[in-house]
Amino acid sequence: MSTRSGPFDPGPEGVATHLVLENDEGLLSLWPVWREVPAGWSVRFGPAPYEACAGVLEPDRERV
Repeated sequence: MSTRSGPFDPGPEGVATHLVLENDEGLLSLWPVWREVPAGWSVRFGPAPYEACAGVLEPDRERV
């Protein structure tokens, strides 16, 4: 069994674990920092903690 977290697990609090990617059509995607950015996508935000990246995707989302 692998000890690596899944690509969309939040990871440790306060650790820059994710990116927000954007493609040519303006679509956004949450992406783990340890994965290569796919062709056709560029980094719009990050690296940053999961919650900060999720906030870019859902700016009006209520934080728990």
